[in-house]
Amino acid sequence: MKRSSDKAHDPHNIAKAVRRQVEAFLHTIPDVVDADFSVRIEALAATVTVWGLKMNLTAHPEDAEEIAFHVIDSLMPMVLASDPSSALFGQFERNREILDLGSGAGFPGLVLAAATPAHFTLVESRRKRASFLQVAAADMGLSNVTIEAKRAEQLDLECRYDLVTARAFGDPADFFAIAMRVLKRGGLAILYANPSQRFVPEAQRIPYRVARLDTCVDRILAIRRCA
Repeated sequence: MKRSSDKAHDPHNIAKAVRRQVEAFLHTIPDVVDADFSVRIEALAATVTVWGLKMNLTAHPEDAEEIAFHVIDSLMPMVLASDPSSALFGQFERNREILDLGSGAGFPGLVLAAATPAHFTLVESRRKRASFLQVAAADMGLSNVTIEAKRAEQLDLECRYDLVTARAFGDPADFFAIAMRVLKRGGLAILYANPSQRFVPEAQRIPYRVARLDTCVDRILAIRRCA
């Protein structure tokens, strides 16, 4: 018989709890994600838990509320993209090419790929995390994801992408410099960040809030268009 602590750390139970919390959020924004999104996120949460308990994949991989926070935060560009007046409107449609830099535990790359038919290339230089991304994408049944196990600075993809994303990338200036090099003309770079971070003057700041445990976290999307 499993002890209660074993049940609390069981990936299946954690994944179910993450799915419930994410679905509760999705009820407030209907028709934003694909029909299979909840199933895919449950699979992601289970894989994050299994790998996270063995390696430093993300903080608190056994905490369903923490994983749900990362999923919901990752979804915010999709929420904005549903508004016809937003700069992000239409950015996640089929045939769009999207690059996610420093993909790590799959936030936001795998979450956005689970929510949209656009094609995603996830770049992650750390081999173990790149391996995790391969396994997670397979577990989620995603056919619109390519994993590149290399550093973002090594990319030789001039003017190829419609959209570039990153979350917890490091220096915002470095992110935008790489993004401007690989984006098509008119393409967008989106950096998830905290309001206190500094950005290049050209970046538009879009504030939002995400529930985390008993509080709300202030976040921003810093967006810059490639001229």
